Amino acid sequence: MSTSQGFIKTVMVLLESTSGSGHCIVGFRPRLANNRKEKVAFDPLVQQNVLYRELRKIRSLKKAGS
Repeated sequence: MSTSQGFIKTVMVLLESTSGSGHCIVGFRPRLANNRKEKVAFDPLVQQNVLYRELRKIRSLKKAGS
């Protein structure tokens, strides 16, 4: 299936801080990735770089420009 026929390539996911602050950021990952996304980013509530883990899927996105 091509992207013009509605094949979803990317999903938008919510990433939550593992520091316990409850801070969340939005990230993107390929739909067919078989593992959950993890990212190190700055948490403004604890003023440190912390690990963010995927909490849930927000929505599916088609490839840009399609």
